[in-house]
Amino acid sequence: MFGWTGRTIIIDLGNNSVTESRTKKTYAEKFIGGRGLGCRLTEDYAVAGMEPLDPGNTLIFTTGPLTGTSAPMSGHFAVTCISPLTSTVFSSNTGGYFGAEMKFAGIDALVITGKAETPVYLQISDEEVEIMPAEHLWGKNTAETTTLLETKGNVACIGRAGEKLVSMANIVNDRMYSSGRGGHGAVAGSKNLKAIVVKGTNVVEVAEPDSFESVVGRVKKLLVANPPSSRGLSTYGSPVFADLLDYMGTLPAHNFRERTFAGTGKLSGEAINKNYRIKPAPCYACPVGCRRTSEDGKPLPDFDSIWAFGPNIGNDDLELIREMDSLCFDYGLDPLSCGASIASYMEVNPWMHIDELKGLVLEIGNGRHDLCRGAHAYLCAVKKEEYSTSVKGLELPGYDPRDMAGMAIAYATSNTGGSHLSAFMAAPEIMGKPMLLDRKRYEGKAALVQYFQNLTAVMDSLVMCPFSILALDEVELCEMLSHVTGMKYSAEEILRTGERIYNLERIFNIRSGFTSKDDSLPERFFKGDGIDREVFKNTLRDYYHFRGWDDAGVPTGEKLKELDIAIEISDQ
Repeated sequence: MFGWTGRTIIIDLGNNSVTESRTKKTYAEKFIGGRGLGCRLTEDYAVAGMEPLDPGNTLIFTTGPLTGTSAPMSGHFAVTCISPLTSTVFSSNTGGYFGAEMKFAGIDALVITGKAETPVYLQISDEEVEIMPAEHLWGKNTAETTTLLETKGNVACIGRAGEKLVSMANIVNDRMYSSGRGGHGAVAGSKNLKAIVVKGTNVVEVAEPDSFESVVGRVKKLLVANPPSSRGLSTYGSPVFADLLDYMGTLPAHNFRERTFAGTGKLSGEAINKNYRIKPAPCYACPVGCRRTSEDGKPLPDFDSIWAFGPNIGNDDLELIREMDSLCFDYGLDPLSCGASIASYMEVNPWMHIDELKGLVLEIGNGRHDLCRGAHAYLCAVKKEEYSTSVKGLELPGYDPRDMAGMAIAYATSNTGGSHLSAFMAAPEIMGKPMLLDRKRYEGKAALVQYFQNLTAVMDSLVMCPFSILALDEVELCEMLSHVTGMKYSAEEILRTGERIYNLERIFNIRSGFTSKDDSLPERFFKGDGIDREVFKNTLRDYYHFRGWDDAGVPTGEKLKELDIAIEISDQ
C-alpha cells in the first residue's frame, strides 16, 4: 500500500525476541497511522486498567502515511502507552527527524513489550533489528547517550528520570525534541530500554506524485499566508504566544492564582530574539521552523517551558528558565509537568526561594523528590487537593480555561487529561484561526470542541505538527492522504476517522475505570469570578449529545456500530 508499508516490528524484551508482522489493511483504512494506529495496537497488545509500569504495558512508536514525504510539517511520529501519570491511554505527537528515519527504514509501527533483564537499546537499520546491551549507557543523560550512539543513526533515548521511573519522564529524540507529556520515558525505563537508534535508506513511495506535489505546493502557500505561522512562529517561535495571552488576560501565573504576569515582557519571543543569537532548528520538512537554538547549539525554551518555569512559578529570569529547560531535556523530563509540579510545591511551601529551583529540578530528575509522581499525586499526599490544577492527573498548561470556554470543555473531555493539544481551542478563541470566536461564551462550543478533537486526531495520525491546525483543515488533509495512498477520501470520511479514534480512546479509558466524574476541572476554576458551574455542566451534557454518548459519557452501541468499532464495554 502506498503511504503504508504495513511493517510492524514486535519486540518482546522479556523473551529477547524480535518478530515482524504486517498490519491489517483495515487498520490503516480505519485508523490511518500515528496516534490512531498506536491506540488500536495498544488495544491489541495491552490490557485496559493494567499498571502502567507493568512489563505488559506496551510502548508503541508509529509513523503515518505522510511521514517522510515532502508534505510540510509531516516529519512527526507518535508514541503511545498507558500513561504512568494519568493511567489513560496516552499518545504524544513528536517532532524532529526520528519519525522520518523510521519511515525510511520501512516501519509503520514498533511495538515494545516485556522487560529486559539488563539495560538494552534497539538498533534498527532497514530490515535489520537488534537488541543490544546498554549497561555502558545506563546512568547517562540524553545528551551524552545521543553523542555515543548518533553515528549509528537517529537516536531516541531516556535520561536518568526515565531510569528512575519518574512519572513525568519523557523520551528525547534528535537531542532537542521529546515525546512530550504522559511519562513515556518512565515506561521505557521500566522495560530497561535506554534508547532506540534508527537508520533508513528507503524512499517513501507516493501513489500519485504529481497530484500530491500540487497539493503540497498549495499547502505551503496556505502556511505562508497564515500570519500566526509565517510571521509569528517563524520569527519568534512559540514564545510569541506569551505576550498575546497575557494581553488577553488568559496567561495564568502563580499556579493559576492570577491571570496575568507583570514580567511577561521579559520572557516573550521578542525578548528571546533580543537576548540570544538565534539559529533555526526546524523539524523535517517544516517551512515554519518554530524550534530554535542559541549559537551554542542548546535549544531555546518553547512557550510551554517559558510559562511553566516563568509566570506559573512567579519567575521572570529568562536565563534561569533556559537552564531549567535544558536540565529537563538532559534528564528526560517534561518541562511543563515539571514546572507545574514545582508551582504546586511552592504554593504549599511559600517560603521557598527562587534560587532553589534548579536544585529541585535536579532532585526530580534523579528520582529523589515527592514531586516525582506529578503535582496531583503530591497534593493528594499532603492533603492539599484544593491547590490542584490537573485534569485526570495531567497538569494544565499555560492557557487559562476561566476565560476560554472552548478550552475549558476541551481540557475536561480530553482523553489524556489536561492537554491543550487534544483540541487547540486557543486557535479560534485567541488567534482567530480559522475564525475568531467569543472566547467567554459557552453557547455552540460543545460542537466545535468535538470537531477540533476529531480534526486533531486525524493530524496526529497522519502524523503532522499540531501547529498545522492554524492553517489547514480536513480539506487539505484528505487531499494529501488521497494522493499519497491512491485511496480517495472525502473531508467527511476523514473527520469520521478522527471521531473513530477519539471514541476508541474513550472506550479504553472507560474500561480502565474512568467515568464522567473525571470530565471536569479542578475546583479552583469554579470559585470567585471563575467558571459558572451550571453553564459548564450544561455544555458538557451538550458535548455528550453531539458525541453520541449517553448521559454518563459512554459511547452508545449505536454510535460504536456507526463508527465500526467492534469492542465491547464491560459495563455497557
